[in-house]
Amino acid sequence: MPTLQGILARVRAVFRKHSTERELDDEIRIHIDMETEKNVREGMSRLEARRRAMISFGGVEAIKEAHRDGRGSRWAEELLADVRYASRSLRRSPGLAFAAIVTLALGIGANTAIFSVVNAVILRPLPFPDSNRLMMLSEENPEKGWHHNVVAGANYLDWRERVKSFEDVAAYSGWGYSNRTLTGEGEPRLIRATDVTGNFFSVLGVRAASGRTFRAEETWRNGTRIGVISNRLWRDALGSTPNIEGRIIELDGTPLQVVGVMPDGFSFPSERIDIWRPMAWDPSSRADVSFRRAHGLRAIARLGSGVTERQAAAEFQSVVTQLQREFPLTNKVMGADMTALQSFLIGDVRLPLLIVQGAAALLLLLACANVGNLLLVQAAGREREAALRLTLGAGRFRLTRQAITESLVLSTLGGLAGLALGWLGTRALAALQPAGMLPVPDVGMDGHVLAYATLITTASGLLFGIAPTLWNRDRVPAEVVKEGGRTGSAGRRVRRWGEGLAAAEVAVAVLLAVGAGLLVRSFWRLQQVDPGFEANGVLATGLSLPGKKYDTNRKLLAFFDEWQARVQAVPGVKGVALAFLPPLTSVPWTGDFHIAGQPADQFGTEAAHELITPEYFRVLRVPLKAGRPFTKDDREGAAPVIMINDALARRYFAGQNPVGQQITFGKFVDSTSVWRTIVGVAGDVRQSSLAVASQIQIFEPVAQDPSNYMTLFARTDLDPGSLGPAVRRIVHDLDPNLAITTMDVLDDLKAASIAQQRFIMMLLIVFAVTGVMLAVVGVYGVMAQLARRRSREMGIRIALGARAAEVQWLVVRRGLEILGLALGIGMGGALVATRAMQQLLFEIGPGDPATFLAVAAILTGVALAASWLPAVRASRADPAGVLRAE
Repeated sequence: MPTLQGILARVRAVFRKHSTERELDDEIRIHIDMETEKNVREGMSRLEARRRAMISFGGVEAIKEAHRDGRGSRWAEELLADVRYASRSLRRSPGLAFAAIVTLALGIGANTAIFSVVNAVILRPLPFPDSNRLMMLSEENPEKGWHHNVVAGANYLDWRERVKSFEDVAAYSGWGYSNRTLTGEGEPRLIRATDVTGNFFSVLGVRAASGRTFRAEETWRNGTRIGVISNRLWRDALGSTPNIEGRIIELDGTPLQVVGVMPDGFSFPSERIDIWRPMAWDPSSRADVSFRRAHGLRAIARLGSGVTERQAAAEFQSVVTQLQREFPLTNKVMGADMTALQSFLIGDVRLPLLIVQGAAALLLLLACANVGNLLLVQAAGREREAALRLTLGAGRFRLTRQAITESLVLSTLGGLAGLALGWLGTRALAALQPAGMLPVPDVGMDGHVLAYATLITTASGLLFGIAPTLWNRDRVPAEVVKEGGRTGSAGRRVRRWGEGLAAAEVAVAVLLAVGAGLLVRSFWRLQQVDPGFEANGVLATGLSLPGKKYDTNRKLLAFFDEWQARVQAVPGVKGVALAFLPPLTSVPWTGDFHIAGQPADQFGTEAAHELITPEYFRVLRVPLKAGRPFTKDDREGAAPVIMINDALARRYFAGQNPVGQQITFGKFVDSTSVWRTIVGVAGDVRQSSLAVASQIQIFEPVAQDPSNYMTLFARTDLDPGSLGPAVRRIVHDLDPNLAITTMDVLDDLKAASIAQQRFIMMLLIVFAVTGVMLAVVGVYGVMAQLARRRSREMGIRIALGARAAEVQWLVVRRGLEILGLALGIGMGGALVATRAMQQLLFEIGPGDPATFLAVAAILTGVALAASWLPAVRASRADPAGVLRAE
């Protein structure tokens, strides 16, 4: 086993080679001088004594080589020599080096940037202890079309008590958060608050930075409302006051006692949560059927120690089946699902990220093929040099290692440039991603990303270094030296390798272009969707009124009426209306309904609900299909009325006039049912996204059942954003303790509803365009080499009377042959690969013929151009000059 001293000596021998060699020379000289002096003392002449000493010592160079081998550093010395040789070679070909480094930097940079996001979102574990043991429990109901749905409170409690495989189960508000107003701490501040069960923090395994979190028993109502606040709120609003525990703050005018402050950065389950409060359920509600019928919780379970996910899932499903038997009224078809918490939080963003990562990998392959082609041309030009070195005794392995070292040096330089591009790309992706697309607060480079960048850099160097190495391995040095500079079998072999790499480049470019083309076609169709309303010129402002101050319908309606009247009086405002939520954002809430005269059991889905004022349809320009809109007479105390959308009318009143029919909410009818008369049918409005069809919907008049949260819509012929200051001032004048919840231009909301599709499409377009450009460069390079190598033949043809077009066709035809092969391979691969994109496409299939034909036409055009340019240059050559050069 080598000692530390020996290891240090070897390291010193590598990095202080000249000093080590001088010491070796000195040692040999001293030894020979000592032997010479000994011979002189024995009576020899100094010249003879020196000669005898040299003979006695042996071959100096052989001894030096043996000593170097004994140091164990020869491999490192040769490696450093190879690196220096590679550096000199690159300096002699700066154009090739620059082109290769830029090409690799694009491929490695794109891969590094996308992998940074994939690592942060998919690979990095959640910031909780043993996060792999955290599971999301959801409800499933095929009758209502529920999947990964929020759960009922009573079901959650039964799961917690009966499933012994769970260490514990916590719950939080299924809506993630609600907007609340913090008052009494300077200007009113809008904050995000969420309600959780008392064991919420203990299940996650998170402790308070100061004070305490909740206890399990605080899930239930126990007097004073308490809360845990975020570190951000403690700093920004409460001045980092020490010993904050016990302080009373006002939330929506209601006192709340702070019991703890969470660590900096903790914000689960949504971004920028500032206050967590216990559920404060009424203990008597456990036996109420509504507690099992109302679904509004997200449940998180922590697996018990030593329990596998499979075991827990089996026991969980057993309990779900028990509840179906015990509570048939609410749970007859109510299933449940258990999913790893991280997988649930990633949700629909996993597939787009993996597809973009795959596209980046294809781009890197294309870059490697491009660089491989460049090195192949260089290797062909240096073939005679390599043959001479082999003839003089160099081993093939030595030359192969030197070529691989050169490619690794090139890939390292490209990798360093790519890492810088990747860092910039990561920052750009984080800044440009649609709000809420990435379920992580930050995306950055860590050790995993650097390891990945190192891996792909090394793999790239080996990959594009293979082509020249394989091409050269079977060449006989004598044949190469004998051929000299003449073209022959070597030229044909270079051409075949180059054409193969060019075909591979085009095939990969086809894959990228088809994927991007499908998304472009899909996005174009998405933009043509009629949302059911006119978004331009409308400002939407959300406002939540505190329940303690606005505790009656009269107070709520008085505020909202005054708010509308004042905004209507603002210059430029053409109309004002109220609704619970803007379209294209979310479905406010859903519920069962029953139509008079129709059997209840035929209804398998719920209807979405929306609260509106009479002017809603006029302001948003939603067409009225039948009947009338609401009027000011449809107020509290008047006969209850509703409107429905066209989707509901088509589905349940086919061939009938729905106006005048009656509906009651709830799946079943009893003595408490309230029947509401349908007075009108409105056009369909897309509630959650342009990509999601309109759900059947029921509209209710605000005046008959007001909510403390509403959205005001103001239509103007001016820039709708210019109304913002006036609307804010009006709210402040009406109640200085209110903070506006949201303020958006409807056009922006419309764009935001398809922002994720646009973002993924733009990324793939960038990759596809880059890939096509690299493929064109590859084809051009191969065709230029072909034209150059056939210059003698073309010169003879022209001298014998061939027309320029005929000579050009020789080159262009070969380019078309390469293109045909590449298109066949690329299109076949695209038909298989694009099936993974089905979920990302809107109203087109992954085998969309128009997209495939368009890609084939575009690539044919650019490949023809890349082949034609070298052909034109070759056809203009002077025949006499070409022949003289030969």
